[in-house]
Amino acid sequence: MKIYLRMVLLLCVFFSLAGCAARVAVPQKAATLSTSPQLTPRGTMIFNGEYEFVPPPSEWEMLRGSQFTHYVVGFYRRDLDKSRLASSFIAYDEDPYGTSKDLETRAQECLKRYFWASMLQKNILEKKKRKVLGGEGLSLTFEINDPAKKIKVRSMLVFGYRGERVVLFYLNQWRSIDGSFDPSAFELFDKFITSFTFLKKSFYETL
Repeated sequence: MKIYLRMVLLLCVFFSLAGCAARVAVPQKAATLSTSPQLTPRGTMIFNGEYEFVPPPSEWEMLRGSQFTHYVVGFYRRDLDKSRLASSFIAYDEDPYGTSKDLETRAQECLKRYFWASMLQKNILEKKKRKVLGGEGLSLTFEINDPAKKIKVRSMLVFGYRGERVVLFYLNQWRSIDGSFDPSAFELFDKFITSFTFLKKSFYETL
């Protein structure tokens, strides 16, 4: 069963980020370090001694990113639905696709590559400014329906700044075409974002 869930996860991540351009060589991500996550009395998790946040409940499996993934840390949950791909995935990425430091422009750059392999139209549900990491932020929510495969996905991308660099929080939730999305996952995602803090400066902030 665990192998099956891993295969489903890999498919979800592949289809969600397929086609993203190969990253330019950068310093190794902190998530590739071997430091074990620490739970604090405050109910937060300290990840690699650099990030602190409120994690989702225990039924969400924590995944470490690497220099080959599009996230530093992620959390995966297999959901009940007739589609075998039904799942929710929350993640934080320090290198979202694009080059612009303007959030509106960066969101459009990233959106062009997000799910591009599906060749299906994105239906933008909401775009709004919000506070992220104590500063300016931008939230974008959209859905994609694939009648041929009888699946759909709702995604929320939340852009903010770490120093001068744009970073991204995202949630992908897959369902069968006639299934219902779970709003509680989006509530957990918001708590993950609002609680997220940095315990030390990034490599780029020390240059």
